[in-house]
Amino acid sequence: MQGPGFVASMYGVDRRALALLACLLFTPWSAAEVTIHLTDVAAPKLEHNLRARLALNAEPCDAPSWRVRRMFDQAERDFEPALRAFGHYRAQIDKRLDLDADEACWRANFRIDPGPRVKIRKRVVDVQGDAAEDPELKALIESLPLPVGTPLHHGEYEAIKTRLQDFALDHGYLDFALTESTLRVFPDRGVADISIAAQSGPRYRFGELRLSDTPLDDAFMRRLMDMRPGDEYDAGKLLALDRQLSDTGYFGRVEVRARREQRKDGEVPVDVELDAMARHAWRAGIGFATDTGPRASLRYDNRFVNPQGHRFESELRLSPVESGLTADYAVPGRNPRRETFSFGGGLLHEDNDESVESDSISLVGRQTIKGDKWTQTRFLELLYERSDVGEDRVESTLLMPGLGLDRVKADNLLRTRRGYRIGFEARAAHEALLSDATLLQLRVNAKGIYRFDGAGRITARVNAGTTLGDGIGDLPASLRFFAGGDNSVRGYAYQALGPLDDNGDVAGGRHLLTASLEYEHPVFGEDWWAAVFADGGNAFDTDRISLRAGYGIGVRWYSPVGRIRLDLAIPDDTADDDWRLHFGLGADL
Repeated sequence: MQGPGFVASMYGVDRRALALLACLLFTPWSAAEVTIHLTDVAAPKLEHNLRARLALNAEPCDAPSWRVRRMFDQAERDFEPALRAFGHYRAQIDKRLDLDADEACWRANFRIDPGPRVKIRKRVVDVQGDAAEDPELKALIESLPLPVGTPLHHGEYEAIKTRLQDFALDHGYLDFALTESTLRVFPDRGVADISIAAQSGPRYRFGELRLSDTPLDDAFMRRLMDMRPGDEYDAGKLLALDRQLSDTGYFGRVEVRARREQRKDGEVPVDVELDAMARHAWRAGIGFATDTGPRASLRYDNRFVNPQGHRFESELRLSPVESGLTADYAVPGRNPRRETFSFGGGLLHEDNDESVESDSISLVGRQTIKGDKWTQTRFLELLYERSDVGEDRVESTLLMPGLGLDRVKADNLLRTRRGYRIGFEARAAHEALLSDATLLQLRVNAKGIYRFDGAGRITARVNAGTTLGDGIGDLPASLRFFAGGDNSVRGYAYQALGPLDDNGDVAGGRHLLTASLEYEHPVFGEDWWAAVFADGGNAFDTDRISLRAGYGIGVRWYSPVGRIRLDLAIPDDTADDDWRLHFGLGADL
């Protein structure tokens, strides 16, 4: 009975005993210090790895001295895996621990000579099965890390196996298995041998494509997809199919899943789950821009006119400067992801409060072809326009075939760091073909954005155009060139620049050339930017060129609804305005 009673007595006083023991064993310090000095080492991440492995590094100043010493004594054991991970198998370590009670805290110093790194003497990667003849696998093996003669790195050794397994999974070798993975290290010789063997098994193919119900018929859905049953399995094609269906505008949710667990007879079924967007869509909007003033819009879309993917789109736009109504009927082409035919028309009224007032009716048919780099638009437009431009009153009918090319490349269309847009359009008319004038008109525009690492960005813009054929007095307002405004030469009103008639009114020109250079710099995070800019150019006739310029400062705000731009611009000709504000909302490109 005495034994248990004695134990009970110990438990009864253990708090006071532990407190007394703590006073004897614990020495309070304020800040521990561990110094690691490396000599002759080429791996910049080694010190970080050593500190992460060192248990002593986590001990505070008020840790018991006996525990600090114990952790200090086992430092070599802690360092060993960190050193070997980088191929250092023959390291020399000198260490010192200061536990002076007069000091504020303990200090540990380690001087480590990692020694030479083990180098790869032999590397064998052997994959048997269908993958053995796959040229992509051969290219992968050639690019694997740790070729002969390079220093050993255990992380890269594991990466070899991971990359082989990832390749097999992505390319349909779903029965892939490693049969050998050996790393032999000979520290005394400073070399290591790698031997990896695998059996790939057969390459699977895509099996049945199982589509959920949609308003579109099955034949059209198959045309939307660039993947067929029987194609070789490729994870990249699954991602591409997801993107292709998402980009069509028919579906609000797309989920493509390969059912690898259901593979059978060399095939993998694929489930394509789709949630169709609403058939009818109404969208209303309001806004403001310096060129147009307050504006409102109402848009109606019918995304599923019929099961063959036909669409109908229409929009009403209202503003003091420009109001119009457009409607288009779109028909997918043979390859609906790349080709679309559309037929439509529009009514437009324009009055810029300077010298232009016009009303027009247009009918247009288009073929749009999306290539890998360029989008091509072929069109035929029948235009009737009645316009007053300065002292010219023009009423004309023009039948104009044309071609447009457009290319956009950007890392992010809404917040572009580096990217560009290039556009080109050519249109023509001839009096012998239902037209009141003969002309050939070319338009070119380009815009580029480049952001410097850790700093601001430069935006450059160029717009140019030329008209060959009849005199400018025979052309309606929409085919004459004007400059000035938010996206032209800031500091001047919308369409306020161009050749003047005898009354001093802007009559528009046969040619156009404007350019802009702008620098923006972030001032509050990534949402608020400051800008400085200079614009220049004009619309002009062949016999004379009168360039104008505007320059100023601005503010950019990336708001939840888009990029908002506010600029204060000063024109070089201050006869009418000393300065002008320009406001706009829209994407970078």
